[in-house]
Amino acid sequence: MKKRNYERPTLNELGSFETVTKGGQTGNALDQAFPTGTPFSDLTFS
Repeated sequence: MKKRNYERPTLNELGSFETVTKGGQTGNALDQAFPTGTPFSDLTFS
């Protein structure tokens, strides 16, 4: 079996973290303790 030469990995930047993950937006529904599809405006925070 012939050995291949090592090729260094590359990083392709696709945009900011917030844009790619949409982490910068609040959204309009949450999961976990609330039923699926509960509108964000119906939630209460303490």
